[in-house]
Amino acid sequence: MNAPNPIEAFSAQEAALADGRRAVHDNVTERVLRLFDRARNSGQPRVSLERAVLFTESFQATEGQPMVLRWARALKHTTENITITIFDDELIVGRPNTWFGKHGIVYPELDGSLMCQAVEVFRERQGLPDSVVITDEDKRIIEEKLAPYWTGRDFTPNFIRALPEESRFISFGPDRDNIFIQTAVVLSSQSMRHSQNWVIDHGKLMQRGCKGIREDAQARLDALEHPIDLVEKKPFLEAVVLTCDALTTWARRYAEEAARLAGIETDPQRRAELEDIAETCAWAPENPARSFREALQVQWFSQSFSRLEEMIGGDINQGRMDQYLYPYYRRDVDEGRLTPEGAQELFQCLWVNMMQYVQLTLSPTMAAGREGFSHHETVTIGGQTADGVDATNELSYVLLESTRALCTSYPELSARIHSNTPERFLHAVVESIKDGKGSPKVVNDEFVVPFYLAQGATLPEALDYAVSGCMESRLMNRETHRTGNSAVNYGSVIEMTLRDGRVKIWQDAQFGLHTGDPRTFTSFDQVWDAFRAQLENVLKHIMIQCAVGRKIKPQYFAAPYASMLHDMASAACMDLQRHDEAIPGTIDLACVDGIGGFGTAIDSLAAIKHLIFDTRTLGWDELLQALEDNWEGHEATRQLCLNAPKFGNDIEWVDTIGNEIYKIVLEYLHRHPRPKPGQDTMARIIPITFHVPAGKVTFATPTGRPAGEYLSEGISPAHGMDLKGPTVTMHSMARATSAAYKEKGANLINMKFSPANVAGEAGSQRLMQIIRTWCKLKLWHLQFNIINRNTLLAAQKDPEKYRDLVVRIAGYCAYFVELTPMQQAEILARTEEAA
Repeated sequence: MNAPNPIEAFSAQEAALADGRRAVHDNVTERVLRLFDRARNSGQPRVSLERAVLFTESFQATEGQPMVLRWARALKHTTENITITIFDDELIVGRPNTWFGKHGIVYPELDGSLMCQAVEVFRERQGLPDSVVITDEDKRIIEEKLAPYWTGRDFTPNFIRALPEESRFISFGPDRDNIFIQTAVVLSSQSMRHSQNWVIDHGKLMQRGCKGIREDAQARLDALEHPIDLVEKKPFLEAVVLTCDALTTWARRYAEEAARLAGIETDPQRRAELEDIAETCAWAPENPARSFREALQVQWFSQSFSRLEEMIGGDINQGRMDQYLYPYYRRDVDEGRLTPEGAQELFQCLWVNMMQYVQLTLSPTMAAGREGFSHHETVTIGGQTADGVDATNELSYVLLESTRALCTSYPELSARIHSNTPERFLHAVVESIKDGKGSPKVVNDEFVVPFYLAQGATLPEALDYAVSGCMESRLMNRETHRTGNSAVNYGSVIEMTLRDGRVKIWQDAQFGLHTGDPRTFTSFDQVWDAFRAQLENVLKHIMIQCAVGRKIKPQYFAAPYASMLHDMASAACMDLQRHDEAIPGTIDLACVDGIGGFGTAIDSLAAIKHLIFDTRTLGWDELLQALEDNWEGHEATRQLCLNAPKFGNDIEWVDTIGNEIYKIVLEYLHRHPRPKPGQDTMARIIPITFHVPAGKVTFATPTGRPAGEYLSEGISPAHGMDLKGPTVTMHSMARATSAAYKEKGANLINMKFSPANVAGEAGSQRLMQIIRTWCKLKLWHLQFNIINRNTLLAAQKDPEKYRDLVVRIAGYCAYFVELTPMQQAEILARTEEAA
């Protein structure tokens, strides 16, 4: 098939797929293409159990010891015994599994008692897009070695049992024995990870090496005298020493394996590469990195070791790579040891490593909310320096270009934009977006920097934030964002408002408050009061869940590696998983998320106000019966609801409803602060893909939406309901989230354009103007799909031909054909804007 002219109608990605080309652009070597092909052709993800088995062996031998020491000893036992493998063509080495291809780690300390149940679920799903391979031997190990030890010792069941009954019920439903399936009325992510996503200070390891960090910890350990310090600080410092030894051991074993392979290699070029790998791993990360190559290998060891330590929401973020790697890059280029093309190849080897990991989530509800095995791997480029000057440098462009060649969803590239972002950089960002792979997303310094100033950060600290996870942010040496969060399904809040607190799909159970039969409401104020009561009740239980998680987590988890690289945690000799007291000087933000239905809730309340009270076009009986019947036999009523005023069209009174909803959340959090300074709870609206499973359990809504259909995502209007173009839509979103509270956090925005709408230089300039407008409106985040609807439809019909088609989902990208049909339908239904 001949590709249509991409300037006229196709994105670069679509044109490459149509032509059968292996790369979107030609800035990629044959080595990288071979690695990419092998990774893509490795089949379904497989479970990697070595880490789980080795951690279990160590924990069995360390009962009764301080948790931070148990964790460090488990890491050391793991790196001393885990299988070491180096594959053909690899230049950046290190992995937790024994095969080249997709793999997922399980963490039995998190939910080991659920593993036997999860095995059966995974096996039932074989052949589906999100299936995972579990062999008979894997099943035996889980049943004989892992589940027996961890039952009663793992976090998730004990967290759920520690919840007050009402708080347990709202997330896990009427079955008191259920700890596997969530209701999605309130979604608790405590059970899916040790902590929230995080940004490790990889640069510190490059600069100091394990040796420098170890020597400092040993000196502090030797100097301890006070009896209280011997109790409080000694275990932490001993754990740092052990953790440094663990990482050094792992790297040395890779050096030994590379040297062994070099000794038997017959190809001179590959032998030289293996000798270089051996020299690199023998030196770093034990010692400070001396070159760009060593620094990048340290970065990958640091990331992979973090993954051995814990599940950080699946999100081991890379931080500001164009900043901490730039000195190594600049020196090597200036001294003739490196070219920009050589740096791109090394980056692309790293990206292929990243794409092989998948996040395994045992709960089917949680897995449905992270379709495509999302794990983000966020890399931040651009932004500002600590003194407020634009931070863009040559490496920013090298990083950006390195991500454009391959049809891969990793890394999750994020460009920090501010009012003085250079035209050249913004143009380069837009050209990459126009490739059609949804990358990079953009995050707004004009929102995020003031956000951190309000939390107590200094200006230099705030200016050094890194994007993390879906589209959040972190201050890697000031923040201690470790507590898991829970999230609101705004669609369920509407349902409970209209059904006196009951949720139909869960046996019509009473999940919410008794706020009355709407038929008795004679004014919109009464509807609003009922909605407020239901939402505040949900918020109460979310905060209870967060508090319980904070209280009990130190009994189950530690993080000596993340802690030793955190300035304040290390200075205080306090593990980041400790929540019994705040680490002095830190910012520890809990969060309440909106997983879906913000726009759905706005439109529902607007329809009720407009149709029942303002125009009296509908009566309560008509509307409630139509909802109860899921619109069957009520098409005229449904059309009235579909055609009622909608959010996203610059209708001030509709947008104001959104702002009032947002204010309920912010005011509640503001009225119920956590007990210590720097411990605010922030409100975010970040769906990942939870707006799809949340929609599945949500009753029909007064928007005209049927029961079971996906909800609106992020702070975007409901699908297809914003009709006046992207600038108008952004103004509505800004108005709906304009409430001024320091608890106001990250909000996600998706936009979709056809390639024809942004074609050529004129299209680039239009996209740049959209981003500039978004920046001035001080919205947090923005991301794009640039793709033809017909391409998505063709991919549904011929998934093999389009197996490498990457699309933007939420704060991450994934292969379209690996998504469920409902998630595919949701992407198809998103409004296609006209630039």
